[in-house]
Amino acid sequence: MRISLSSAKILKTDFEKEIRLEKWFTRLISGDFYGFEEALYKWLLELYDKICEVMLNQLGKSNKFDSLQRELAKKNGLKKLKTRRVEIQLRTGTKVKYDSLYAKKSPNSYEGTRHLSHLFWKTEKKSGPMYQSLTCLLSVICPSFSLSKEILNYQGVHANFDRIRSLSLSLGANCIKDRSQIQLQEGETLSGKRVLISVDGGRTRMREYLEKKEDKRKQKYDTPWREPKLFVITTVDENGKTNKERLPIYDSCFGDDETFEILAQYLKALEIEKAKDVQFVADGALWIWNRVKPMLMGLGVKESKIIETLDYYHAMEHLYQLFEYVEKDQKASISKKLKQALWQGDIHKIKRLVKKGIPGVDLEEFNPYKYFYKNRNRIGYQRLRKEKRPCGSGVVESGIRRIINLRFKCPSTFWYPENVEKLILMRSIALSGRWENMINNLTKIRD
Repeated sequence: MRISLSSAKILKTDFEKEIRLEKWFTRLISGDFYGFEEALYKWLLELYDKICEVMLNQLGKSNKFDSLQRELAKKNGLKKLKTRRVEIQLRTGTKVKYDSLYAKKSPNSYEGTRHLSHLFWKTEKKSGPMYQSLTCLLSVICPSFSLSKEILNYQGVHANFDRIRSLSLSLGANCIKDRSQIQLQEGETLSGKRVLISVDGGRTRMREYLEKKEDKRKQKYDTPWREPKLFVITTVDENGKTNKERLPIYDSCFGDDETFEILAQYLKALEIEKAKDVQFVADGALWIWNRVKPMLMGLGVKESKIIETLDYYHAMEHLYQLFEYVEKDQKASISKKLKQALWQGDIHKIKRLVKKGIPGVDLEEFNPYKYFYKNRNRIGYQRLRKEKRPCGSGVVESGIRRIINLRFKCPSTFWYPENVEKLILMRSIALSGRWENMINNLTKIRD
């Protein structure tokens, strides 16, 4: 479809009027390079808006586009179609109007938009996909919605706090629906890979209302701390280093069972049963280890391919706690031997040294020792190092800090439970470099 001759002439005239070199040379010769760039960029944004407006208005008169809208209406049971002026927000934040078909009647079960062009392009809240992508990306990368608004405005993109928040929560809701698919590249698999999985918990504060009132400003609420559980799926190379060529996958959930259910969905989609081996690294939390093997074996992973590893740095923390009970005259000689025994994964040696250093200790009731006994099959660090495998869960610890703590653990910041999980998921996608995958996949999934 071509732009009409009259429309092309209008754009050509505007372009020729603004592109006069003398106008721009004057700024450059005066030494105002900043002003030159600022004015040129602003003009290009205005030109972008004009081109979009001309094309959309001409498209509204197209018989082909009219037919496509009618086909879509029939497919969704939408009837009594009328032409209406409808608004859409461009990438620049500018709102333009054009003609589109509107369905005055829809089935009771239908929940989508009745503006057929918006349905055709799969837009959200009268926003173009680029505008929503840009505003939502900044909303989860920046420390606050307010700062994302300031950055957008600085870039010449019209935005306000409520609009950014609304679009972010809307996109987040769509991400949650298909969370185990939207991050993945087409044909992505873990087949033949050395897989590393790790889980840990972060912290954020909720805003939970104690009573229901129409005016939320008058409602009393509590602000308890909650623990969003974050997991990461990545791969390591033959030297035990995280594979930089393959993007990690992060996701988060509050419930224990829910976290492993979501993790299982990802692993199933990635064909985890075909992996070369699967190493699971975490701290000593029983809610994690009680679920690891049942989940992996349920997905078809052979038990011989599963490697459970207690994070070495958590293990050392507990070892230092154990040192506090060792008698003073024994500490110097036993502490070094205990570290060696831990590194070798020798639980029997640890047992002998504890008995020697803490005479009369009841090991069945002594929690610092019980921690290592329960994890006795997960502490073979010397063997792991020889096999060039990771001994720590730094990959998820880093994720907790970057994804959760820096955005959702801010002082005097409280989150609605129904909102924070959406935003954590989107921030996970953004910081792992999978944002473009997500935007592209959402369109395909909605088909």
